[in-house]
Formats: sequence, structure tokens, C-alpha cells
Amino acid sequence: MSETVTIPGLGNGERFTAYLAKPEGKPKAAIIVIQEIFGVNPGIRRKCDKWAEEGYLAIAPDLFFRLEPNLELDPDVEPELNKAFDLFGKYDPDDGVRDIEATIRWVRSEAGVEKVGCVGYCLGGKLAYMAAARTDIDASVGYYGVMIDQMLG
Repeated sequence: MSETVTIPGLGNGERFTAYLAKPEGKPKAAIIVIQEIFGVNPGIRRKCDKWAEEGYLAIAPDLFFRLEPNLELDPDVEPELNKAFDLFGKYDPDDGVRDIEATIRWVRSEAGVEKVGCVGYCLGGKLAYMAAARTDIDASVGYYGVMIDQMLG
């Protein structure tokens, strides 16, 4: 079962949406699925649905909500790919980590799941790396995280 939920941000009264996929029965744990630069598109939602089929609560927060809420881009369509790179250039990853922290808090308080991990792809891979260092997330996996080397000095 899936639905869209609203998560309160950590400040300024901000709120953002997230795609939530629930397993049948009690979740083993929760997994925050961190988007690429294409938003919470069908590919990210499918990843959430697959995790839910495996018994996990899976949630994908809309991390581009400050730039363009509810963004869904197709990387195979050139104008959409170009738009994704444009938004990526404007995106603040520190905001992303705060939004992931807000999602962790929401999952623990509203969904009642204590163990929370994350998995991220591309930009999401970088954010998963940052979340591992800056939040109390229990597990973190980043796939092909971009520009991590630039953070290491």
C-alpha cells in the first residue's frame, strides 16, 4: 500500500511531501529512499514499492520541494535531463540533510519505526554519505554518490 504523506521540516514552518510504501504487517525497519536529480519519479517509487514487498517501510521525501515541488523528470528526455542538471546546480545539499533528518524524525514518531536506514542514488548517494556523518540514522548506503571527494578537502 502506498500514499503521499506530508512531513514537517526542521524550521521556518516548511513542509514537504514524501512517497510512502508500507509493507503488509509490521515493518522490519524503515528505509529512506533518496532521489537522484530527477525527483520522486516512477523509478524511485518502484524502489520504494520493492522495499515494501520485502517487509520494509520505504519513504522517498521530495528533496527538491524548495526549487520545484513534486518534480518528476525522465532522464531519457533531453529537455528534462537538462532541467535536472539546472536544478542540481541550484540545490543546497545541507538543506537535503536537514530534510532527511526531518524524515527520520517523522518515521520514528508518526510511523512508529525505530530502526531507520537510507539508500541514495547519485545526488542521493552524496546525501546518504552526509546523513551518515550528520544524523542519527542507523544505516546508510550511497550508490554512485556525486562530488563526495570535494567534501573531503
